[in-house]
Amino acid sequence: MDRLTAPSTTPQASLPSSRWLTLPAPLLAALLAVLLWLSLAPPQVMHVMREGGPIEGMTEILYFVLAAALWLSSRAAGEWRTTLALSVMLAAAGAREMDLHKHWTGTSVLKVSFYLRDAPLHQKIVAFVILALIAAAAIDLLRQHGNALWQRLKAREPVACSIALFFVTMAISKVLDRSINVLAEDFGIASSASVLALVSALEETVELSLPVMAGLARWQYLRLRP
Repeated sequence: MDRLTAPSTTPQASLPSSRWLTLPAPLLAALLAVLLWLSLAPPQVMHVMREGGPIEGMTEILYFVLAAALWLSSRAAGEWRTTLALSVMLAAAGAREMDLHKHWTGTSVLKVSFYLRDAPLHQKIVAFVILALIAAAAIDLLRQHGNALWQRLKAREPVACSIALFFVTMAISKVLDRSINVLAEDFGIASSASVLALVSALEETVELSLPVMAGLARWQYLRLRP
C-alpha cells in the first residue's frame, strides 16, 4: 500500500488475491455489535462504547501502530513519499479518534466557526498549520494515485477493491455517527435507549474495523506487488 496503484502480479495465494479480503472485517464488527446489544442492557452497551472506552481505545492504537508499521516494512525506491503521506493520514485518524482536535482548544478545530470566533490567535495558527499538512498529504495521495487507482478499480484489481471497501465502510460509519442527531434535529424523531445503544455499538465497532481493513490492504499489497 506504499504505492497504492502498483499493478498486481500473479497471485501467490488465493487469500491475498481476493477482491473481498477486507469485507469480513466490518461484517464481523457489525455482528459483534449486535451480539453485545442482545447480551447487555443499553446502559452497559453505552458504557463499553463510550468515548475513551475499550473499543475506541483499540481503534486509536491500531491507527498509530499501522502508521509506524508503514516505515518498518519494505518499500521500493521512491515510495517514501507515499509512505509519509499515508502515515500522516493514519496518525491523523488516530488523533481524531482521541478527540485531540478538541482537547487543546476545548472545541473542534475542524469547524470553520472555530476560526471565526474569538479563539486565541496562536491556537488558530497551530490548528490551521496542522490541518493544512494533513490536507496536503491527502491531496498528494490523490495526485500520485487517484487516477491510476480508479482505473485499477474498474479492472477489479484486488488492492484497489480493498481500498474502495475501506472508503465505503468509512462512509457507513459516518452515516451511523450522524444518524441519531439527524433524526432528532431534522425530523423530530427521538430514539429509544435501545436504538441508541445499537447504533452506538455499530458505529464504534465498524470504526474499529477501519484500521483492520487498512492493515489487511497493506498486507495484500506487499504480497501482490512486483
